[in-house]
Amino acid sequence: MRYIFFFLILGLLSCNENNVTLPNSTGSKSEILFVSPDYLWENKLGDIVINFFASPIPGIAKKENSFKVLQVNEKEFSSLLKTHTNIVLITSDTTTYFKNNLWANDQLVTFLYFKNDINQFNSECKSIFNIYYDKEISAIKNKILNTLNKAYTKKIYDSFRIKTIIPKEYSQSFDAEDQMLFSYNPQNKDVIKHVLIYKLPVDTFDLHQLQLQTNSLFKQHLQGPKENSYVEIETLYPLQLYNDSYRGLWKLKNGFMGGPLIIKPYYLDDQIIVSVAIVFDPKSSKRTYIKEFEAIL
Repeated sequence: MRYIFFFLILGLLSCNENNVTLPNSTGSKSEILFVSPDYLWENKLGDIVINFFASPIPGIAKKENSFKVLQVNEKEFSSLLKTHTNIVLITSDTTTYFKNNLWANDQLVTFLYFKNDINQFNSECKSIFNIYYDKEISAIKNKILNTLNKAYTKKIYDSFRIKTIIPKEYSQSFDAEDQMLFSYNPQNKDVIKHVLIYKLPVDTFDLHQLQLQTNSLFKQHLQGPKENSYVEIETLYPLQLYNDSYRGLWKLKNGFMGGPLIIKPYYLDDQIIVSVAIVFDPKSSKRTYIKEFEAIL
């Protein structure tokens, strides 16, 4: 439902009112620039904004924030800053509304209304967070679609009737009627990624059964270099449901590897399809991987 709301907003506001050539937006899509009077930010609103927009990403062992929050006041809001891809201006003279591509291409500007109603401000922040979150996932997905392995994606849809997309960097390492495994494991990088898709052989969803079946397939397909070492879900970090998928950690049984994972069940008319993505990269932050998995699953 959030996605429908987000794309509806962008669709309604996508036409630039002035037929002028806009510059490309600047800044990272993982950053949001807030324009607020300093006294409001420091005394009332800054902590609320941080609580929502810099909240920890679920499913990562080490804390990583959903967004990097930047704040300037109106005098500091220069022409250069107006090209940032994500901007929220706190205003007291109107209701909350959105402008797409106001000062730059690929930009979403929010005019966030605040006039001494903290409860309303909390509610608005929650909704706006979801919109910017979906905006980033949509941008990542569009980028992946430009380098898509169409054959793999079609094979997944034909076999499972789900629209999981596979980037070109992956290769298929296992193929069966009820399960497929796609892997990225370059020899010159200390990075490993896997996407596992399978049919859950139950009529109704059960989280315990989901974990058992996932672990069973991990043991079958994702084995470590030592004897009797294989990937399994880390039980010390219970799975968390977030945005229709389960977040958690995996570890290597009888080994020293681990990392985040996402498990997304699809409830079709007559069966349950499960997509699982895991990554191993001990040297890098995991935010980018989590967002990528959300985009492809």
